Parts: sequence; structure tokens; C-alpha cells
Amino acid sequence: MTTSSSSSSYRQIDPNHLGELMKKEEEIFEKLHPKSKILYEEAKKNFLCGVPMVWMIKWAGKYPLFVQQASGAHFKDMDNNEYIDFCLGDTGAMTGHSPQPTVKAIQKQVEKGITFMLPIEESIWVGKELEKRFGLTHWQFTLTATDANMCDSIGKNAYQKN
Repeated sequence: MTTSSSSSSYRQIDPNHLGELMKKEEEIFEKLHPKSKILYEEAKKNFLCGVPMVWMIKWAGKYPLFVQQASGAHFKDMDNNEYIDFCLGDTGAMTGHSPQPTVKAIQKQVEKGITFMLPIEESIWVGKELEKRFGLTHWQFTLTATDANMCDSIGKNAYQKN
């Protein structure tokens, strides 16, 4: 980029050169990720765009990386390439992938059961802890947009009765 005191001007990018660079990068990507390509082709048989959630296809490369394992701020793809995960699952893994205290707590609960659709005693502790940390007395959890909408309606009615 060049600039002058009176106006800005930009050097034109040669689209042919840019196309050559992109082709080289795609070739390198394919050489480094053959298992992800095979898995992607297989996944296209059952998933729209070859991924469980459409936004997963929007990453760099001709196809998404398939993850083998993640720990802390790192993950390894199916071709054993290791990465620093700067996204960390957006919000789900802000503390890192598979933090050991969380893994242990989940393992302990899985042994007791996980799909009750009824409250458990530990939920009372969670509610009190949330109040202590954030100062709000009442909480509700949702896992889907449908849950959130239903909770909103039910919550408004419950609040108005109290």
C-alpha cells in the first residue's frame, strides 16, 4: 500500500497470482489432512454440508478438520496435527478443553445417572452458589431456543404470581 499526503492509493492485487497462492495453500492443506478429507466425504452422506452444524463448514480449507482429541487450549486433528485452539468452542471451553475438575465431576455424575428430567439435590447447591456469585435469587437453565422461549413464558407467569 502506498499513500500520499493528498489521497490514498492501493496497489492492485493480481487475481491470477492470488489464485496461484490459494491453489498452493489448498494443496498443502490436503496433504496435511487426508483423514479429515475421507471423514468429510463420509459425513456428506448423512449431514448437510458434511457437518453436524452448518457453521462448521465455514472454516479455512476445502473441508473441515475432524478433531481427534482436545485438552487445555490445544487440539489434535485426525491426522495427528496439533493446534492451539484460539476459539475454544466459543464459550463452552473458555477454561480450556476437558479441565480435570470438570471431567471428574461429570464422570461422578454419569455413574449416578444423567437424564432424569427431574431435579437432583445438587441443583440446590448450584442455585445457592449462583446467587452468592451473581446476586440474583432465581435461576433457570435452558439447552435450546425452544426451552428458552418456554422458560420465558412460564417464568413471566410464575414471577407475576409471586
